[in-house]
Formats: sequence, structure tokens, C-alpha cells
Amino acid sequence: MIGLVAVSTTSSSSKDGESAEDFIYNIQSKINDYTNAIQKELFGTIIQKESSIENYFKLPITYVEPKQLHEISNVVSTDLELATSENKCIYDCIFSPKHSFAKMMIPQWNKQFTSNKDYLEETQTIIHDMGSYKKKMSGAESYELDTEKISKIWKDIKSNPSFYDKYGFVEWNSLKYLNQSSYFLEILSIMNIMSPIMSLTIPFFILFFPFLILKIQGVPVTFSAYVEVLKHIARNHFIGKALLSMTEMTVDKAVYILFSFGMYLFQIYQNVTSCARFYNNIKYVNDSLIELKSYVNYSIESMDNYLQMTSNCDSYRGFCKDVDTQCSRLKMLKRELEEIYPFSHSIRKFNDIGYMLKCFYELHTNNEYETALYFSMGFEGYIDNLLGVFENISKKQVNFASFIEDGSKNTVLKKQYYPPLMEDTPVCNDCSFDKNIILSAPNKAGKTTVLKTTMINIILSQQIGCGFYTSCKIAPYTHIHSYLNIPDTSGRDSLFQAEARRCKDILDVIKPTENSIHTADSNSSGAVTVTLSPEEDGSKKPRHFCIFDELFSGTNPEEATKSAHAFLQYLSSFKNVDFMLTTHYKSVCKKFRGSKVIENYKMDVKVLDNGSFDYTYKMKKGISSIKGAVRVLKDMNYPKEILDIIAENPNTAS
Repeated sequence: MIGLVAVSTTSSSSKDGESAEDFIYNIQSKINDYTNAIQKELFGTIIQKESSIENYFKLPITYVEPKQLHEISNVVSTDLELATSENKCIYDCIFSPKHSFAKMMIPQWNKQFTSNKDYLEETQTIIHDMGSYKKKMSGAESYELDTEKISKIWKDIKSNPSFYDKYGFVEWNSLKYLNQSSYFLEILSIMNIMSPIMSLTIPFFILFFPFLILKIQGVPVTFSAYVEVLKHIARNHFIGKALLSMTEMTVDKAVYILFSFGMYLFQIYQNVTSCARFYNNIKYVNDSLIELKSYVNYSIESMDNYLQMTSNCDSYRGFCKDVDTQCSRLKMLKRELEEIYPFSHSIRKFNDIGYMLKCFYELHTNNEYETALYFSMGFEGYIDNLLGVFENISKKQVNFASFIEDGSKNTVLKKQYYPPLMEDTPVCNDCSFDKNIILSAPNKAGKTTVLKTTMINIILSQQIGCGFYTSCKIAPYTHIHSYLNIPDTSGRDSLFQAEARRCKDILDVIKPTENSIHTADSNSSGAVTVTLSPEEDGSKKPRHFCIFDELFSGTNPEEATKSAHAFLQYLSSFKNVDFMLTTHYKSVCKKFRGSKVIENYKMDVKVLDNGSFDYTYKMKKGISSIKGAVRVLKDMNYPKEILDIIAENPNTAS
């Protein structure tokens, strides 16, 4: 018969062009659809989504007009190690994040900078006032912000797949509204707590329930007479007989009695365990709500102080409006949590269980509370970032920049240094862009570090209005381009092809902006995909800052020199472009002697009597004539035979 069915199915399917496997698959799919429909009707659709602070909180800089907001490309971020590094990234240096919320803000800082001078100057004012903010928060109710604890509690509330089962909430979709009734939840809680006592007393209640029925019906029977009847029945029951005459008990009856008694004890054990679990969960819910209550109070105080501090900052109005909205929602939550008190073994706390569970469920389902709490986490991270900047300014490790009109003066950075060296004794250098800069030096002299330092400080100045220098005057840039760490044969290009492609990408951005404004995207140079006319932007000509490390080093020195000279000559013709370049090729430097738009600098390196180098890491005008490659080989203990061959052929063409 089975074979006939299979043949029939196959032949039927073949007629419709459908195989037996497809037929079975379709049947299973329909069964799954029906099952899912029933589950949705009973329990609703539970979608576990990974939420993050970034979905709810945006930094104030993102509220700046889009035309004055400029993207940091992935290339620039990676080259400068802004957000990620094997040791300490740049944003860790400037913000000194003290907790997880602050660290979560780093990826947001890594996205954009602005040319809005009003915003940057107001940011400086806010950072300057963080001292008074800190004093106000210190004078508030003492609360130690534990972000790890808050995150753990919030994750359990929002992302726990067994939330309903663990805390005893109704899971049926059509009855979920009962979870918002504190009275209903109180009754459920009483049932959970009383379950061990009920399981222990139910057998005795069953025995004496008939006596109550007889009394209700008016049957004249005394309790003692009822007990005698029970004894008589027990004597005639095989369990009673077995207990009265243990010696005559058969094995099967003994096993039955032991099994029944064991099941009774096991049921009591399960109920006691369930009650203990419920007790622990209730205590956890209470402790979690108390922690959230303290956190919400702290966050409200923090937001109120911030709003007072920024009341006169026009460029912060959009951000402050959102802060005020979420602060109002937190105040609503605060009112709900005001009736939650620390856990104790008291009648009052017992009566509060239903309301406590209702609040916990509200946090799980209320989207406004979710938005407000996620926003507060991002806000506290942002505030910690500002406090980190304020502390660095107080230590004189960081200073404020001043912003100048484009064309009135040139960008000047005084005594700037590389941020990761802030705890050491860093060497400081000045950079003035009245002319573009070519920097020559032997290996290990620090020229690449100078490039990175300058670009880092420009980006920080156009994000938070300060940087790692004693002073800075800057005409804000709209585009940042980096030519560092060029990838070689790992892809389709040779090293020189990759270098040439990066330079071409940069030129493609710069040249169109003679007559148009561009916003950066994430291609190799920060090249653009969206174009706005100057009329649409309402601003002056866009400004570019570029750094080039060892330009065209992937080809032979002769062609590299010619190519670099032509490229720099062309690039320097754009008055809205400032650039710095490092090179080992003296021939490139010599071609720009006496130039009105390019100045030669070198890293000061002293050659000692024993032939070793004393690196000062200081910039000075001029062209370096020191060759350092052989010195590096010696320092790395290369074989003497190799070094001797090099010494015998000092003038071999490279």
C-alpha cells in the first residue's frame, strides 16, 4: 500500500512537473507556516534585535548643517590610528575614556569633522565649563556610575529570550495586557510563593474536604466519627493493610508505596526549588530597579546641568532639544520608580511585588523608555569624553585653537606633538603653512610622525576645538587626504600603481572643487560622490589638507623624482590646498629651492664621532644630506660581510 501511495504521489507530481521531494517540502513549509501562525497568535512575534547606543544617540557635531560637516575617510582614520591601534589610539589619548559608555562613543567621533567655526568655538566654551559641571555633579546625591552593571541589567531586560518565563509573566499574546496590572502580578507572585505550602497541604485537604461537604449539607457527623471512618477505609485499602502489617507486604506493593511517596517528595522539592528561584528573581528585579532608579536620577541631574551650561549655545540647539526630550522621558520613568525601595523581608515589600514586576515589564516593552535609556548611555559617554578633554587641558597637555577666516592668514600650529607621547617628554615642532612643506630626513628621524601629528591636530581642532599643541590658528579645512601606508601587491596593483591611484583619487577631489563643493565618502582618498555648487553651500571655496609619505617610492629614483616634481608643482597651483610631504630624494627637494609656494625642511640629525646618529626629532629649514639606511642595517646587526660590500661600493647607483 505504501508503495502504491509513493507511486501515485510520484506520478501525480510528475504530471505537474513537481518532484516528490518538492511536494514533501511544500507540505512541510505549510505545516511550519501554520505552526508559526499559531505561535504568533498565542505568544506574539518575538524578534531579538541587537540595539546599540549609536541607534539612539548622536554626537552634537552631527547636528551641524550637512554642508559644513565633512566625513573622515576610512583611509585617514586607519593611517592616523584615530580609533584603533595596537597600543593607544588617538581618541583614547584626547578623551581618556573611563567607562564603557565613553568607549562606545569612539566610533562616532571617528566619522566626521566640521568647518563650522561657531560650533567649534561654542564647543570650546562647553569644554571650558566642564569644571563647573563636574562640581555640580559632585555636589549632587552621591552615586558611583557603574556602566558595566547598568549594561548587564539593561541587556537582561531587553535581550533575554526567556524573559517571560524567567520572571513569571504571561506569554500569550492575547493576555499580555495582564502584565501591566500590578494586582494580577501580585496574585501570580503569591501563588508562586505559596506553591510549596499548597503542595504539602493539598493531600490533607483532599482527605478532609468530604467532611466539609457533609457539614455544609447538614449531615449530623462529628469530626472524630469522620476520622474513625477514614481509619476504617484505610484498614481495608491495600496501602493501609501494608502499613499495618509490614511483614505481609509484597514486593510490588512496597515498590508502589515507595514510588508514590517519592513522587510526593519530588513534587515538594520542585515546588520549593521553584519558590526559591522566584524569590531570587524577585530580589534581582528589585535590586536592578533600585540600580536603574539611581542611574536615572543621576542622568537627569547630568542632563539638567548640561542644558543650563549650553543655554546660550545656538549651534547646539538641535542637540539640546533632543537632550531635553529624553530627559523628560527619564523624569516620567523616575516617577514610576520612586515607589521602589531596597529589598527587605517585610509585609510592605511583599505587597510591592506586583508593582515592581509591572515596572520591570514596562522597561521591557516601553519604546520611549528604551530610547531614553539608550540616549542617556550615549550622553554619559559623551560627557565623560568632554571631561577627559577638560582634564587634559587642565594639565596643559592640550590647548584650544583659534579659528581664522580663509585667506586672511595661514594655518599655524605651535609646539605640537604626537598624542601617544603625552605622558612622556615629547619633542615639539612648529608648522606654518604660509608655504607648503617638503620634509627630508634619514630613516627613523621622525618625519612621518610629524605628518601624522599635524593632520591629527587639524582633525581634533575641527572636532572639539583643541589639540596637542601650545597654540593653533587654523582656517578650517573641508577635505582631509592621506597618503600613508600605501598597500602594494596584495591587490591588483603594484606598489607604484597603488601610489599613483591614491594620488589620482586625491586630484579628482581637488580639481572639481575649484567650482564646486564636495562631501567625502569612504573611497581610498576620501573622494566624493555628492556635489554641491558654491551657491547651494553658501560658503567659500573648499579647503584641502594633504599629507604624503615618501611620494612615488615604489618606482626607480629617476622617474620618482620627475613624477613627484610634476605632481607637487601641479598641486601647489591650487591656493586652497595645503600639503606636507616627506621624501628621501634630495633631487625632489632641490627642484623647489627658492619656491614661493613650497618650503624645504629637514629633521635635525646629528652624526656622532662613532658614526651613529643622534635623532633630535626637531624640524628646521633646509634639505637633509644624511643617508641613514646603512645606519639602520648596522643597528639591526646585519652580517659584517653585507656591510663591508656596501662600504666598498659607496657610489653604486640605486
